[in-house]
Amino acid sequence: MKKLLMAVVFVAALMALAYAEDAAKVANQVTAELQNSGAIALDTAASVKSSVKSLVESGATAAEAKSVVAAAAAQAKAQGLTGKDLAAKVHEAVKARKAERDAAKKAVKEAEKKAEKAKKEAEKRAKESYKNAEKDAKKAKAKARGPVQ
Repeated sequence: MKKLLMAVVFVAALMALAYAEDAAKVANQVTAELQNSGAIALDTAASVKSSVKSLVESGATAAEAKSVVAAAAAQAKAQGLTGKDLAAKVHEAVKARKAERDAAKKAVKEAEKKAEKAKKEAEKRAKESYKNAEKDAKKAKAKARGPVQ
């Protein structure tokens, strides 16, 4: 239950942070930083910018988007890819990260549903136990009074 609560808080914090940032501004900033560091070239900046924007719109932070794109660009460069091929590799990485985020959100929702169901079942059992205890108490009182004369 504690892990579930922590996961829910973590996702909620990520969502709040992501919505606080303007996706276009973040995309411009991240793309500029990656260009300045040499991770991407000017010819791929527009494609990369759209990928970064879509990732941020899906709820990623600027740091997360930068990390995903930088890693994908570095991997693409290591494979000798440039231009459109590099941008395609970045887009694939962004798409994969968005899928991971969606799966995590789905898992949290499922866990919340399970927790709610378990809570309702526990409440139901508690009510039944309370009713049974009341019945037992009435029986015990009747038995303690003894036979009616």
